[in-house]
Amino acid sequence: MAATAEPALDETRGAGRWYRRDPLGYVEWARRERGPVFRLPDDGSLCVADPDEAARVLHDGEGRYDDVSDFFHVPGGRLEPRAAQLAIGRAARRTLRLHLEASRDRLPALAAALGETSEWPAAGRDLTHRFLAGALLRPGSPPGLRALMEHVVRRDVLIRPPGAVAAVARRLLWARVVRAIAAEAAARRGRPPHDGPGDLLDAVLGAAPPGTPASHVAHVYLLLFRTSVAPVGHVVAWALLAAAAGGVDLAEVPAEAAVRESLRLWPAAWLLGRPVRRAHEVAGVRLAPGESVSVCVYLLHRDERHWPEADRFRPDRWDGAEPRGPYLPFGGGPFTCAGAAVAQSLATGLLSALTAGARLSVLGGGGRPHVAGIITPPPFRLRRVPR
Repeated sequence: MAATAEPALDETRGAGRWYRRDPLGYVEWARRERGPVFRLPDDGSLCVADPDEAARVLHDGEGRYDDVSDFFHVPGGRLEPRAAQLAIGRAARRTLRLHLEASRDRLPALAAALGETSEWPAAGRDLTHRFLAGALLRPGSPPGLRALMEHVVRRDVLIRPPGAVAAVARRLLWARVVRAIAAEAAARRGRPPHDGPGDLLDAVLGAAPPGTPASHVAHVYLLLFRTSVAPVGHVVAWALLAAAAGGVDLAEVPAEAAVRESLRLWPAAWLLGRPVRRAHEVAGVRLAPGESVSVCVYLLHRDERHWPEADRFRPDRWDGAEPRGPYLPFGGGPFTCAGAAVAQSLATGLLSALTAGARLSVLGGGGRPHVAGIITPPPFRLRRVPR
């Protein structure tokens, strides 16, 4: 299940192409050949896979890095100030947590609705979306908008598909979705407050600074929508795939441990960038303002010094029987994903629903992961039959 490795390439000619084609294989090779600190070939950022250096970068007690989040992108920059980002994160987390607590008993029926066979990882994203649909867009939202968001999930627009044609189609659909969400945000501002449970769009509208353009609200909402659906579906998909490859019966292990181990092998945030504000050194490498440092969580989670049998799917390592190493599946420091606990809880519930009273088998899944922000599992088919 580890990323593929290749012979060394001439850095001045082929490393950039290799990294774009197979970033996980490249960073694995670079760590073996160059050690835990090396330059990435695409933008020259310093990649850090040493636990101590990574902790210093992420927690940044000396103010060496810009205090900005890469998450809240809007046209022309980022949604500011930082306090607004934190408020939106809290509001979104509360909305999703309340929905999870109120609707958890729907999970078994949703898992059963997949039928005997399902195609993954698309089925994981669809399953997550169907469970969260009422929290993402509350009942009473325009039916056309709800149908459009279902289309977004089914067309895999939540991730960046490979290929130029797919990229163009994605951008066109995404622009259409931004316009539709912005129109709904503007309409809600002109109505009396909603009487009843709010949704993710209400959360963004309520926490964003007054006067925030509707298009900016739409972009933030869609970032939250995407990170609420795709990573959860992928965590479950990786657990199913890794368990099948490792001969692990998921019915025999705690679902929470399987989810934690899935996130260790395939973290939701595999590379964490930090822009340099003050000149300093990392592992003896001098960095100037304007450069960047990238902490590679994927490599930290597969360090044999801290994770015995690091490339194996071993949910038993979470039973407290052995020491564990650095674990940052949703980022680290002040910019840890605000919805990490909710996402992990939902993934655990979905996996429990899939394994309860069923025998699982997997066909396929032998290809390379697709990496575009998050690590997407290769396609496989899940067969689920009653025990």
